[in-house]
Amino acid sequence: MTELESLLIDNIRGNDMLLYHYTSLDSSLKILESNRLRLSNLANLNDPLEFHNFGGFGFNGFCNNISKVLDELVASLKERENTVRLLCFCKDEFCNQSECQNEKAQHKADNLLHKGWARSRMWAQYADNHKGVCLVFNKPEFKTEFEKKRNNHIKILDDRQITYTNYLHELESEMTYELNTKNSDETFYHYYLNEKRLQYLFLKCEDYRDEIEYRFALIDDSLKSSADEVFVDFGKSLKAIILGQRFSTFIKVVPPFDVEQYRIHWNYGIPELIRQ
Repeated sequence: MTELESLLIDNIRGNDMLLYHYTSLDSSLKILESNRLRLSNLANLNDPLEFHNFGGFGFNGFCNNISKVLDELVASLKERENTVRLLCFCKDEFCNQSECQNEKAQHKADNLLHKGWARSRMWAQYADNHKGVCLVFNKPEFKTEFEKKRNNHIKILDDRQITYTNYLHELESEMTYELNTKNSDETFYHYYLNEKRLQYLFLKCEDYRDEIEYRFALIDDSLKSSADEVFVDFGKSLKAIILGQRFSTFIKVVPPFDVEQYRIHWNYGIPELIRQ
């Protein structure tokens, strides 16, 4: 058994070494041919917290510059939409020691259902209903490659696991601007790219919690449109290719360098990896 295979099937919860990226066959072939991943803009993501622009405001007292402020805020929203790019993976599920002693949690761990490659809904939603692939990356190695994107135009924001919550009052408060006589002369051009507001790029509703998402984010101020594409070379951080159970046996996936290949098999709902 290889070191990677041990990480893939070891049922000890809390492995922090691997990241998983689900995709269709066509997209995976482009990824493997180019040796790079495309970052997503906010408009193409699924959560309304991401694709729907904020725009609420409060009014307190008389303001001479309402038109100016609103124009600047609209420009800031556009700037956020045009320049922010995200790259999304999922991880192995983590539990603390007391949780892992729970009988149900241990049963799930024994079945490998806590593994990032063993998410049936992810296979269905992001990997063409089990006909696509799951690409497995070494997290520290990929992070090193991602950091190489940093330059005079690109600001690397963060990489971390998403926080899931349905308590969104703090976000609403932070994203809603209160116009009053004291702040109407301020500049609001970069309001939505404020450091504190950017932290909400790592927040999603609880409905997405089973994705166990790990996200990389950057701002590229050279971008003029949300349609502008941004890629990151992943070097040799790709470690395995996992084919979906419905993946055609007549298609050959040839990676740019030697990586392990597996096919997932669901046996009464329990995931297994078969070495190709």
